[in-house]
Amino acid sequence: MELIKIYQGNLVDARDLWEFLEVKTQFNKWIGRMLDYGFEEGKEFWTNLSKTSIQGGRPGKEYFLSIQTAKEICMLQRNEKGKEARKYFIQAEETLKQLNESKRFAAFNKLETSKQKFKETILSLGLSDQDYIQIDFSGRRVLFNGTPIEDEQLNRVLLVSRDLATEMSHYNTLKKGLASKKDITDETEKNHAEIRNTLMERGITPEELSPEEDIKRLKN
Repeated sequence: MELIKIYQGNLVDARDLWEFLEVKTQFNKWIGRMLDYGFEEGKEFWTNLSKTSIQGGRPGKEYFLSIQTAKEICMLQRNEKGKEARKYFIQAEETLKQLNESKRFAAFNKLETSKQKFKETILSLGLSDQDYIQIDFSGRRVLFNGTPIEDEQLNRVLLVSRDLATEMSHYNTLKKGLASKKDITDETEKNHAEIRNTLMERGITPEELSPEEDIKRLKN
């Protein structure tokens, strides 16, 4: 049951929390006092003007809290409503974590399937397992503009990106009738470069994203 709405997977409207906690103090005074405990704006909470929250004829100020900040504020309440809200946020965090891991597992398995199909095609052309490893590594190196992160440590966005580049390489190898290691390598590098450019245009630099926990360990 959703006690307090969570936005974008990690944001809580402070006013929603205030209402749930049934705080008697006026909202602006309460949130100001709570944030005075040392929470950092832009990291632990965010503010913006809202036309929907009118106070004295002027746009009101909205406050959005990270789930961690919301949990800490709940602890400060020292009452049953605060305990209930904190327990809810802990459960929500666990659910969101499991959902994220589930989607990452799915993306990893999809990439592994695409890689296996591409490898089988390469072997059918008379090339070797080592040839496939070198071809795939060349593409990964282009995607990361240098030393690549292992697929098992990629986040979901990069797993999906790798999968698309691999699918494109496999498709074009068959469509263009490529047969030599050099031609397939060139095609693989080209496709990974195109995916990299698309990511960069959207503000995502692959090599700047930190590795995540090895997905094979999470499976165990």
